[in-house]
Amino acid sequence: MQGGYNTGKDVALDINGPNGPIRISKIMSFDSKPKTTSQEITPLNGQTDELLIPKGWTGSFEVERTDATLDTWWAQFESDYYNGVPQAAATITETISETDGSVSVFRYTNVIMKLEDAGKKEGDKTIRMSVSFTARRRIKV
Repeated sequence: MQGGYNTGKDVALDINGPNGPIRISKIMSFDSKPKTTSQEITPLNGQTDELLIPKGWTGSFEVERTDATLDTWWAQFESDYYNGVPQAAATITETISETDGSVSVFRYTNVIMKLEDAGKKEGDKTIRMSVSFTARRRIKV
């Protein structure tokens, strides 16, 4: 917390995959957005209402590679796919330390994750990986 505002340092993530916890030591960023569809309803009086329908969540996170955790997770996903094993969902738990000292916890359920980028490998540079996800719900715990 900085001057009454939340910063990224106030957020912690726990990721539980279909085969157990996915422990990532250096999550650099996390982004989540609600998905919605809408329907405009215009009765004869001309006053338009909008019906907003939640359709889950999308998001992504970036990781500085410190070990083979994400590579191993993706290799298992591929192996399961080619062996006919159905993809099981994961959960992501987001814990936020609020500026008033309280803690908010949100759980993303029925999460399907996708390794978007295994990272660019260059001489003296770190390797930044990225993962995207979709979730059915984001529930306040």
